[in-house]
Amino acid sequence: MDLTIKQKLNIAENAIKENKIENGNIYELGKEIIQEENNKEIIHSFLDLAHLSNTSTYISKIQKTDEWLSILIELIKKSNFHTGFMLRQRCVRYEKKIAFNIIEKSKIKTITYSSLWLKIIEVTRSLSIFEKEDEKVVIGLLTNNNLNGVLIDLACLSFGYRIIPIPLNATTEHISYILAHSEITHLFVGGKSGNKHWNKIKQFHSLKTISLDHNNQSDFIGWEKFLEMGDATENFNIEARMSSIDIINTQSIMYTSGTTDNPKGITFNQLNLISKRFARALAIPNIGSEDTFLCYLPLFHTFGRYFELMGSIFWGATYSFAESPAFNSLLNDFQIIKPTIFISIPKRWVQLYELLENQIDIDSDKTFKIKNKLNEITGGYLAWGLSAAGYLDPDIFTFFQDHGIKVLSGYGMTEATGGITMTPIDDYKRESVGKALPGIELKLAEDGELCIRGPYVTNGYFKEDDSKEFTEEWFHTKDVFMEKDKHYFFLDRKKDIYKNSRGQTIAPQKIENLFQDFESIKTVFLVGDRKEYNTVLIYPNHPAFINSKYELNQETINEIRETYSSMILSVNSFLSPYERIVNYAIIKRDFSEEKGELTPKKTFVRKTILKNFKDIIEPLYEKNHLSVYNKGKEIKIPNWIIREIGTLNSNVFWDGNHLSISDSSKSVILSWNDSKIIIGDYIYTIETDILDLDSFIQSPNLWLGNFSLTDFTGPTIFRIKEPKTIKQIKLTKINESINSHNEKEEYQTDIALYKLHNATRSYLKENFSSIDEIKYVVDKELGNWSTVIIDTFVMLSQHSTPLIRIKLLEAISPLIKGDLFVGILREIFVTHINSEITDEFTFSIERTNDDHFNSLINYLQKSKIDISETEKNENEFIKILLLLIAEFGIIHPTRFVWARSEIVSWQLKNAPKPIFSTAQKAYYLLVKGFRSWLGHSPDIAVDYETGEEYNWKDVLTFDDNIRQKHRKRLLKSISETSLIKESIFLFSKNHLIDLNDIPKKGIWVTHLGTRNNKVVFRLLVATRNFGSYNLVINLNEGLDRDFIDDETIWLIKMGRGLKDDSLVENFGGYWPEHDLFTEEYIQGETLDKYLDRNKIEINKKVKVDRWQMRWLHFIWSGIQAYQEFWNRSNLRLTINPPTTENLIIPHHDYKTGTRLISISRRRPVKSLSEHFLSLYTNYIIKTERKYIGLSHMSDWEVIFTATIQALRVRQGIKILDELKLELKSNSVKRKCEATGLTKQRINQFLDDINRYGVLTKPVVFASLRFERWLELNPKATLEAKASILQELYNDYGLDKLLDEYPETRVRFFMMTSFKESGDDLFDEFKSIINDMRKKVISPWNIQDRLSKIQSEINLSEEEKFFLAKMLFPHVNPAEYIELVTTTYGEEARLSLVSQTECKDGKLYRLRPPFMPKEIAKFHKLLKQSSLSVKFTSKHEFLLAFNNRNRLAGGLYWRVLEKTKIHLEWVAIRKKYRNINLSKRIMSDFFKRMQYAGINVITVGFYAQEFFSKHGFRIERQFGGMVKKL
Repeated sequence: MDLTIKQKLNIAENAIKENKIENGNIYELGKEIIQEENNKEIIHSFLDLAHLSNTSTYISKIQKTDEWLSILIELIKKSNFHTGFMLRQRCVRYEKKIAFNIIEKSKIKTITYSSLWLKIIEVTRSLSIFEKEDEKVVIGLLTNNNLNGVLIDLACLSFGYRIIPIPLNATTEHISYILAHSEITHLFVGGKSGNKHWNKIKQFHSLKTISLDHNNQSDFIGWEKFLEMGDATENFNIEARMSSIDIINTQSIMYTSGTTDNPKGITFNQLNLISKRFARALAIPNIGSEDTFLCYLPLFHTFGRYFELMGSIFWGATYSFAESPAFNSLLNDFQIIKPTIFISIPKRWVQLYELLENQIDIDSDKTFKIKNKLNEITGGYLAWGLSAAGYLDPDIFTFFQDHGIKVLSGYGMTEATGGITMTPIDDYKRESVGKALPGIELKLAEDGELCIRGPYVTNGYFKEDDSKEFTEEWFHTKDVFMEKDKHYFFLDRKKDIYKNSRGQTIAPQKIENLFQDFESIKTVFLVGDRKEYNTVLIYPNHPAFINSKYELNQETINEIRETYSSMILSVNSFLSPYERIVNYAIIKRDFSEEKGELTPKKTFVRKTILKNFKDIIEPLYEKNHLSVYNKGKEIKIPNWIIREIGTLNSNVFWDGNHLSISDSSKSVILSWNDSKIIIGDYIYTIETDILDLDSFIQSPNLWLGNFSLTDFTGPTIFRIKEPKTIKQIKLTKINESINSHNEKEEYQTDIALYKLHNATRSYLKENFSSIDEIKYVVDKELGNWSTVIIDTFVMLSQHSTPLIRIKLLEAISPLIKGDLFVGILREIFVTHINSEITDEFTFSIERTNDDHFNSLINYLQKSKIDISETEKNENEFIKILLLLIAEFGIIHPTRFVWARSEIVSWQLKNAPKPIFSTAQKAYYLLVKGFRSWLGHSPDIAVDYETGEEYNWKDVLTFDDNIRQKHRKRLLKSISETSLIKESIFLFSKNHLIDLNDIPKKGIWVTHLGTRNNKVVFRLLVATRNFGSYNLVINLNEGLDRDFIDDETIWLIKMGRGLKDDSLVENFGGYWPEHDLFTEEYIQGETLDKYLDRNKIEINKKVKVDRWQMRWLHFIWSGIQAYQEFWNRSNLRLTINPPTTENLIIPHHDYKTGTRLISISRRRPVKSLSEHFLSLYTNYIIKTERKYIGLSHMSDWEVIFTATIQALRVRQGIKILDELKLELKSNSVKRKCEATGLTKQRINQFLDDINRYGVLTKPVVFASLRFERWLELNPKATLEAKASILQELYNDYGLDKLLDEYPETRVRFFMMTSFKESGDDLFDEFKSIINDMRKKVISPWNIQDRLSKIQSEINLSEEEKFFLAKMLFPHVNPAEYIELVTTTYGEEARLSLVSQTECKDGKLYRLRPPFMPKEIAKFHKLLKQSSLSVKFTSKHEFLLAFNNRNRLAGGLYWRVLEKTKIHLEWVAIRKKYRNINLSKRIMSDFFKRMQYAGINVITVGFYAQEFFSKHGFRIERQFGGMVKKL
């Protein structure tokens, strides 16, 4: 049996009541009612059900909001449903429920819904008396919020009288205009303001006026009399009246508050009003009839009238009139009304927050305590809030949301019946005004202007041409927005947005909002329309201004200006370059409404402000320099130079050759032709047609020693605090006139820059005393001048003879990086060789450091590649470097091994004989110098416990199987040399052990074997306090001296070097007078013995997985070791055959240290194919045949990769290309193809490298380990996965591979945590790898690319988590980290947020600032700590926030050089100073800096105890304390 619509409605209503709405099929019922012809009552009944909270909640749940609203709007139109029908429905459904609360003297008067309807009927009957056949009644309301005004409004809306609420905050002139323009016939006046306005303009209007205040004045109809008028009404038919209303006709007009123009009347019809109510209900489905509003917003504005008044009636809720909008009164009202909903301007939310902040500790009090206090203040039931009509700090939004009050953000305008967007519940985005409300369409025009259309958008303006506002049904809001993820972000009013002189668009309000949280700024106004740059006017909130009435001393003024400059610079860091603020002025008064500078809404009237403050603004754009011109060239002379000289602008002339002062004798050569410019004593090249002398002077490296220039400018030039770089000008030559000046300028100053200036001049005159002056500054007064010194003397070095240039390089070498040092040294050497100087080229290495040493070795290693093609001069330079390396190794014994390794390599290379001879000489000098430093070991020692003397004989204990003759040789050698001391020093971490450190019988000697005419002994040396040491002594018995020499050279070369790990036992020393040499003792069995020991387990195929992994590890490591030997022999020799017997390989695949047992079987490589086939057959295939349980885990790709790793990428690829060429020979091709080695296979391998980089052994094994771990731990948490990833990353040393294989980290994460990710993410990773291989990006700087991934690809939470781990592998896996994309101007940056736990057991977040206000709070903390603060554009910050996002402390620094920074201050709020927070911040800071490639951190001479605890040490050359990472 089919049910009727009425029956279905009854079922639906019961289902809604029982909250089982799905049983009522309400959604389907709505569609059915639309399709059928139903009477008005049926539709209205359905619409009544639609307003219920349970209905809205259900529709939201099934995600049919837009479809549902379309159904409702269609039914509203179909049934002519309007405010009157809606109001009557609520009065029937909620008859005894309170509709209104009115507070009078802290007591509540209530109106129920049933009595409300009766009052509205009563009012309507009276209104009907005003109707005449020839005149349409138009009602005006000029009143504050009161019940009688509400009754008039609701009566008009219910029964079809047009009504115009008039804004009380409008000017009297505008109110008069509205009365006339809107054609009001009857005006209801209430309250003091309403009466005051009317009294001023009543003589201009002939209206009937009715008092809402029971006013019985003669020119008013009193309220009681007005009501009595209704008694005379006859035949008033409620139903007929309500049914006669057309919901499309204009029902109400609301006027905007005009500024300079007249207000506009915005028309509304019933469809606008009713559709908006249903839309808002769907947006906030949780609000319903049990809610109570506390309302103070004026009813002549949309939020007060539509959201609060109409909304509360729509929901069947209670509307409570606030007794007063004053904050203290509202606090009282909270206690009386106990509201659940409060809608307010931002200021009230801020006041609530500040009140709470004053009463409890928001930082650290328990959440429940804060909630309780908040409930106490707001009445105990407040659950919902909306901040409207202004900007509210996102932190305040989130604070209330976190403590039980869902404060929502929104954007609206009168033209849209109020709201357009609103924050979805539980989806607040910082700075966002939310998403589009149901039922409204939004689009952004090309210029970002928001356009809207929908059923509750006005049809137009009353009696106005609105063609500019409405185009193709879209209403243009004149507000500019940005949209992201369907959230909208307000930028500015379109009319306020301007373009600068370069045509770039600037939104001033967006920039002004960034200053909101600087406590010392009350108001800020941006200027820059059609200007070259932006400036601001600042009205301060600073005690110095408030208390002093501007009678301030210069010191105070300077301090204040530095404060505001810091604030502006911090804001600038969040802006695009063209948006940044260049200058500012502090104004003496705030902007005012009385002077026409503010609208009634307190927004800026920009044109008026620009006009009123013209005299202050114009100087902000005045030039701070004088420009002089000649032949198309311009020189900008800063005003300070003109002041210093003591002249006027009009006295400065430039004739194209001289810059001169007409009223004095001051003049300087300044001649400019094309790109050549002479300034004083120096000649430069310049890339522009403008010379900015101020920028030029800020770069002292361009003018130090230029006496002609400094004579002209005076000594102020030396007061520069910090040098800057100017790239457009380069010093090319010294003018010949330099010799006409004195060697020194005599100014009474002790400034370091002045000393450098004089030293530079002395240097150019080749006075050697200048070197001592330069050394003094470098060693004692360096300060900020290291870069200046380097740049100056690098540019000027060519203008002097080689001898003084050498001395200069010696003096400044502590400042110079290694590569630059070698480059300059070579230039000087070439000049020396090409000159007529007969003296030998000498250079003192004493002031050099490890960086220089490393660069010398790197230069030599590169020189080896093409040594046969080098010129004579280059060969001579190589000889010099070999001797310098030897000298460095003598001065720095800890670098002896590296120096020896490099020098020896030149005795293996087919180098020219002079180089070979020099290498031999350098080697002997190095060994002699090193052993001289070691000194001879004493013959006698004293046991400090017994006082007995003992010698080496007493120390040695020989194993029984050692022959007597060998004992004598060993004793003699040990007693007469320092071989024990030398060996231990070389094989340990540079430990110096002597006879005194070894007890009696402390050395145990055992015989290891006799082979190849050598007797090998192991010495186990036990010491008193330093542990035990192992070494090997090889006694020669039959090998000739040449063979020993050759073997020694090979052993050294295969041992440890600067870049190379040991491939054999590390070589100790050769003692020819005793016919022996020493080596490091390596424990471990050879690979063949290890496999033999496990042969049964292998061949039975027990634990197959384990042996597959191990064999792959042994293949890869073994092949790489043999190929490494081949590489170190310059690809000439190989160990043949390559076997397992000749290898010791660590059993664990994450350990390095594979060693060759012997290199005696080295043979020439005849062909590449033969060499590679030998590796495959002799090492892999023969071993697999011997141990049949070893699965064929490896193929040619592993051999190729091991070759790439041994030879490095470029050389490895070159060799594989050559191997392909050999495969063209048929005989070679057949032999190789039989093993699977083909040209196609090599090509495929090389193609993979080009696309994805090298898949190295550590990455493969680390990934396999992770995969196996994951199989055993399928339910592992993200933190556990991160922990094992970091463990594997560190164990396999993946970071060490990044320089040679930049793709390492990305490949590792692709093969582990992102293995199951989609193609779009993998494509991005592949693109990153490709760019790394091309060196487009660095493996240390992929933030931008990951930021792009995070913003453009829909990532899971797990993918986001591991993206952060990939970017910042240094972070402890147990610590929470997050990647946050923040916007700085037009640039999106990816920032790391890490979390750390302190001693108080609470979590703190460490991150950069995301908003200027956070820098502002840090600035305040620094000032409270009595620290001198001046932020610049170069400063960066790391701040700590508690779990409520409250600042706890932080630090800031500036970058000095690419690898060097200066830490300015560390500050912690007092309450957080004893919980180790500073330690946590410093630790995190060091990790971040290390990851960023910073090597040196400097600080000043302050808080020395604090910084000492963190590893800082005093180093005078840096001008403070230093930590080296």
